[in-house]
Amino acid sequence: MKYRLLAMSIDGVLLKTNDRISRETKEAIDFVRNKGVYSVLVTNRHFSSAKKIAKHLKMNHEMICHGGGLMAGLSGASILETRMPAEMVYDAADCMERYPCRIQLESQDYEWENKHQQSKNVLGKIQFSLGEGLLQPKTYTDRISSSVYEKQLTALRLFGEFEEENDASRCRKELLEQIPGIIIEQNSTHLTVKKEEATKEYALSYLMSELGIQREETIYIGSGTADEPSLEMAGIGVAMGQSPEKVKQKADWITRSNDQNGVSYMVKEVFRKQMKVEV
Repeated sequence: MKYRLLAMSIDGVLLKTNDRISRETKEAIDFVRNKGVYSVLVTNRHFSSAKKIAKHLKMNHEMICHGGGLMAGLSGASILETRMPAEMVYDAADCMERYPCRIQLESQDYEWENKHQQSKNVLGKIQFSLGEGLLQPKTYTDRISSSVYEKQLTALRLFGEFEEENDASRCRKELLEQIPGIIIEQNSTHLTVKKEEATKEYALSYLMSELGIQREETIYIGSGTADEPSLEMAGIGVAMGQSPEKVKQKADWITRSNDQNGVSYMVKEVFRKQMKVEV
């Protein structure tokens, strides 16, 4: 079997735990590129953050970022964009504002955040961790919902950081009951709200269709729970050695960890005998 597309996550895959990319990983990406394999980044990161990684690796193909909400080239021109319309964003923000919650609205070109006052009993407990690699200037507002209504803001994602996990769970339930067409990821006190089509696997399948690449010609390398559907969709789903056990169970192949140059090891094993392909 000749593999024509290699899709890779960034954090936990290309980056080591010290947030650096090893020489071995760079060489592996060059090796695959010289084989004619279409190589793409698939990440939760913001576009501008993913773009820096792509340029560092001299990758010039499209990137799937914002957790699947946006697929764009290095120029920033969107190829596939799955935004929540202003009405949907308003309803979601209005629901979240009923709880003590820090809210952040994310788009490709702008970010808005509410001026949330943390309770004294949790001061210092909450760390700023909304979004991954957010680099855009932020606009602060008293109420996200009011700004969305006034300016008709759309969003690729809406983040909520709650003071209590119970509040996050209750809010998640209310959002799913009240707003059709959304998906919500919960990690303890954090919620990420997106349009239901804004997933890594949806964007990846769209790209494969446009390129005429079949499922069995695709390799996906991931490390986190958000990568599970893409691992199952690919011809070969590769989990990094440090991945949680449930992620490894979804994979066809388990490579070494990111600190042990797992990408380089996998590439040498799979692509060393493959002849050059065309996409």
